[in-house]
Amino acid sequence: MTHALPFLTSTLNSVEEGGIIPTRAFDHHQSNIARITQELCTRNGLSATSPPDVICVTRGPGMKGSLCIGLDFAKGLSIAWGKPMVGVHHMLGHLLVPRFESGDGEKPEYPFLSLLISGGHTMIVLSKSLLEHEVLCETIDVACGDAVDKSAREMGLKGNNLGKELESYVQSTKDYWQEKEWDVPKPLYNKRGRIDQLAFAFGAFQSYLRRMKAQGVDIESEVIRRSLAYQIQRGIFQHVTNKLELTLEKHADKLNGVKHFVGSGGVASNMFLRNMLDDTMNKRGIKTTYPSVGLCTDNAVMIGWAGIELYESGLTTDLKSCPISKWPLSAITQGVPGWIQN
Repeated sequence: MTHALPFLTSTLNSVEEGGIIPTRAFDHHQSNIARITQELCTRNGLSATSPPDVICVTRGPGMKGSLCIGLDFAKGLSIAWGKPMVGVHHMLGHLLVPRFESGDGEKPEYPFLSLLISGGHTMIVLSKSLLEHEVLCETIDVACGDAVDKSAREMGLKGNNLGKELESYVQSTKDYWQEKEWDVPKPLYNKRGRIDQLAFAFGAFQSYLRRMKAQGVDIESEVIRRSLAYQIQRGIFQHVTNKLELTLEKHADKLNGVKHFVGSGGVASNMFLRNMLDDTMNKRGIKTTYPSVGLCTDNAVMIGWAGIELYESGLTTDLKSCPISKWPLSAITQGVPGWIQN
């Protein structure tokens, strides 16, 4: 079984700002990456005389400012330790991390279906091999996690991880879920001229809450929020499972032979969503797999594991490589400069 060394993190406190400020994130990266790496190496006996086999780092997609810090630091380690570097696609990390936890590094087996669901991405992906990924359904506005976070903020919840705050709050108010029925949005519902649109759309949920506020409804009051929060969360996740079911129907021939389904990304840690996904997939005989909760949100282990799989397939990254702000998951290597096939 593969094990990860205890890894260190440093989380930017963004509670007061209500979200990540790019310039603060940049400074936080700069201030902490060397210190954390030094502490990790000291704890685990890593050095120039006893280096790891490969340096794995996120190359994209994302904000180039933050990506540059990690990528340049990894290049420095690669030169100093004389070891190759692998620049990893962030979403590939989310997609492959269940294979790290499987015990043999080979499950789920290809082909498998994934729902990658986070604050920046929402997509359903068919993975045929390490480098072959087809996006079958994706969002046309904001990501699911973005909608969850913004809805929680509109209802007055606070925290570094608003999705977790909403999940905890909803669970704590279970007795009041049906106290009042709210007309929660049903995005992309079927109507004349729009039937079975294969896409996600989550922007309507925050817009709905803002309209309520504008109409004088105090959605932050406990008596209203305790039923509204549950129904907003349920509405968002029902939209996810509805589009997942539509994907399974529209791509039935393409998905023939798929036996495993992966739910990954920060939102996939939500147990309410996991139960809904289990119901959707298990009735079709497809086994559901999720990373442990700590590996659903962005983490070093998922990037390290994806990098190892790429490295073992013979791929490394040129030290001239630059970060990639927009990088389709369907084109891990195609048209991407900097890959070295060993």
